[in-house]
Amino acid sequence: MKKITVVSAASFLFLLICSVVARLSKGLFIGNKATLPLIIGIVILAISGIIALIVRERTKVNLFCFALSAVAMGFIMRAWYILRDLDNSIFITLLISLGAVVYLWIYFALIHIPVVKESAGVTVAVSVLYVLISIVIYVILVLKTETSFVSTAGFYAFIEISFIFAMSMEVNDNEELIRNLTLSTYSVFVVAAIVAVFALMAASGSGDCDCDCGGCDCDGSCCDGCDCGGSDSAKATKKKKRRV
Repeated sequence: MKKITVVSAASFLFLLICSVVARLSKGLFIGNKATLPLIIGIVILAISGIIALIVRERTKVNLFCFALSAVAMGFIMRAWYILRDLDNSIFITLLISLGAVVYLWIYFALIHIPVVKESAGVTVAVSVLYVLISIVIYVILVLKTETSFVSTAGFYAFIEISFIFAMSMEVNDNEELIRNLTLSTYSVFVVAAIVAVFALMAASGSGDCDCDCGGCDCDGSCCDGCDCGGSDSAKATKKKKRRV
């Protein structure tokens, strides 16, 4: 089976599992505490990594670890949704997952342009440029749009970039490719670190107070109990700022 086919199927399956877990776990966590799903995700990811290090080349075990990492990503995304007060439907996350696969195909098409394919230096340059352009587009979307799925798309694109890296490595067969894809899933630790930073900011009260307290003490809930201009429009403005 062609490398692009394996990587495309694997990346979509990974994001699909992540999306389903993030959605179905919504009812498991009551309130606005993101700590528990974040810890669960990190523990599952750590278990997956330990198994992958011990077993190494066995394809079935690598596939199991791949699935475990996807489940871990789902819990970490649930923690993110709780933190940012977001809620994406399965339909939206499936569209984002398909978009991530298209993102992979565009890259694959670029590096197989004859003039690019024939030079390792040009291939590296195109790869770096592709990632940089992706980052610029993402930042523009964050700054210019007010939607509930931009951050999800960003996290999914980051995972897709790790799959691109796995696809770029030389392999002799699909078993080696699956091993590389499994190892690339541990980039989820970076996603977990980002979510953890936001969780710490929220816990310290530095991530949620977006209004001018007018002399009141902020307690992490935007001057709860204080009159900050008092209007519902201020609260609505705060919610818009967080929907990324």
